[in-house]
Parts: sequence; structure tokens; C-alpha cells
Amino acid sequence: MGFRRLLAAAALLAGLASTPGATGGSAAQPVTLAATVERVVDGDTLVVRARGFDTPVRLLGIDTPEIHRPGRPVECWGREAAARTTRLAPPGSAVRLVTDPTQDTRDRYARLLAYAYRDGLATSVNYALVAGGHARAYVYDRSHPFRHAAAYLRAERGARTSGLGLWGPPCRGRATVPAAPAGTPARGGCSPAYPDVCIPPPPPDLDCRDVPHRDFRVLPPDPHRFDGGGDGVGCES
Repeated sequence: MGFRRLLAAAALLAGLASTPGATGGSAAQPVTLAATVERVVDGDTLVVRARGFDTPVRLLGIDTPEIHRPGRPVECWGREAAARTTRLAPPGSAVRLVTDPTQDTRDRYARLLAYAYRDGLATSVNYALVAGGHARAYVYDRSHPFRHAAAYLRAERGARTSGLGLWGPPCRGRATVPAAPAGTPARGGCSPAYPDVCIPPPPPDLDCRDVPHRDFRVLPPDPHRFDGGGDGVGCES
């Protein structure tokens, strides 16, 4: 983060710490902050505009596959998780950021640690990502779990059992997908536009209700037009 952005984040977080009921570490009461999403960095990180400053936000209680780690390949389901977060909290949308009194208000990178809520969603963006299989529940310190840890862990078990998102093919919970053994024949009857699932090319023309898959990778030319949002993910849940 640049020096100017670091100062802005520090000023914002200092303001949070001075809010009644907050401390430099764990807050006695949750602090709510109105913000506008500027951009989605990856599945679990946003940049928002709040109180006149741009500041990064780490979505509390979750962890999504990495897409920006220097010197490392994009992890399996990283792009899909980022695309899902973009749909849940698109740039320009208003969100409420709520800190957790059991946790620090910021991490070592000066990112605000918060739950993000958006009008029209039944629950937080954080929880929705876990329940849909786009994120793991993440407890930083098991001796001091975040206040919704039990619910998030239950949601993760449900997504894992159902094979949703990163828990289904091709990732199956792994950061990388093993290469097919040499000599493995090409998948007969499967369209190359949907490399991680087996969907036949047209005809006939199919739509999402005709296939059992959700949130799968789509490559051009997308003959069935599953990727209505144009973000490379088909039949998003």
C-alpha cells in the first residue's frame, strides 16, 4: 500500500478507535461504518470509501483462495471467489461494515477487520461466501474465536458436504488441481468452453436449469450462454 493510502487508512482506523466503545485492540461494542465499495481485491478483501478515505477491508471470519500472491500461481477457485464477492458487493454499492468486539479492529496490514452487510442480502457477505462454498471459515485464534464462528463452521460443513464451489470439482478443497496423467484421453462429448465440468456442446441449447452445476468456469465462446454476467463464471448461485 502506498504511503498516502497508509496514512488514510491509519486516520480512518484511528477514528474508529476513538469511537465510544472501541479500543486500539478489541472493541467493547461493535462499531458500524457506512461505506461505498471502491473495488474488490480478491474474494476476502475490499477497498471501500468511508469518511472521506479509501481503506482496505479484510472480510472477517473467512479465507478465500489467493489470486495475487507474488511468485505463486492463482489458487483453485480464486477467480471464482473474487467474482462472487464482486456480485455480492459490486463497486459503487453501499455496505455497512461492522467490527467484532471479540477481535482486533485491524490486522497487521492496517486492513479493517469487519463483517460487510449490503441491503437486499439476508446475511453478511462474509457468511454468504462460506455458505456458497466460495470461502472457508477462518478462525485466527481458536482460543478467542470470532462471535459468529460456530455458524460459519456449520455453513462450511454444509458447503463441503454438498460439494459447493471450492469443495466440488475441480478443486475439491485443494489450492491446486493435479494435472491429468500422461495419456489421459480427452473428455468425449464435453464442451471445452466449460473445462471443469462436463457439459455437451449444442445442439440442443441448454440453460442453467438443464444442468446440475453451479459457479463453474466459462471460457469463450460460451455456446450455451451460461455466463450472463460476463465474469467467467457460469450459472452463479
